[in-house]
Amino acid sequence: MIKDKQRIGISSPTTALPEKQFIELKACIAEANHILRTLGNPPQPNNTRQLELKLASLQDQYVEVQMSFRGKLKTVDGFLLQSGKNYITIWSNSRLRYVQYDQLISISTDGNEAETTHETHPIFCSEELNCALLYTFTETVSGSVMLLNRFYGIPLSIALLQHAGQKIIVQMTEPKSIKMGCLVNTTEDKIIIQPLSKHEDQLLETIALTDIEVITIAKQ
Repeated sequence: MIKDKQRIGISSPTTALPEKQFIELKACIAEANHILRTLGNPPQPNNTRQLELKLASLQDQYVEVQMSFRGKLKTVDGFLLQSGKNYITIWSNSRLRYVQYDQLISISTDGNEAETTHETHPIFCSEELNCALLYTFTETVSGSVMLLNRFYGIPLSIALLQHAGQKIIVQMTEPKSIKMGCLVNTTEDKIIIQPLSKHEDQLLETIALTDIEVITIAKQ
């Protein structure tokens, strides 16, 4: 009778496969992951998937982001953590910031890697995760916002839902103001917050994404 381990060929990240076979398997998994990441990228002029994948190659690098919001220029620097369907996330001044693609002018990297090293996300380096993606891709990816974004690209409105219940800082330009509140929900083109200001009369406030320059997740 053939045991499951023999039939499957690999039972865990610490498999007893010969080193050569294990290296070949890792290479196959890496190639499969690359193919999966590029799925859903049809040749459409307005498709942002190519930009998203290009920005993903800068993950964990220290970058300088030049942006324009309604004609006003601004520069934000920090570590690029993720790129989504229509946004990037920057770790700047010990805070997580969301910037939309429509505001980007340029992104440049700092050549001094010795001073700009950032800890990479171990979730993408895990042999256990690679095996789970190989054998149970749908279940594994659907259970993680980060993995859904990595393989398919999710919009800002969905990405922000993971911060529901947290305090956020919304920076706007016209009128120039900063709003702070607890994120309640999002729609396709708006966010809904519970304002923290004592001067706000309404219990909930809806803000259009087009009116937002930067969204910062406050320190918890």
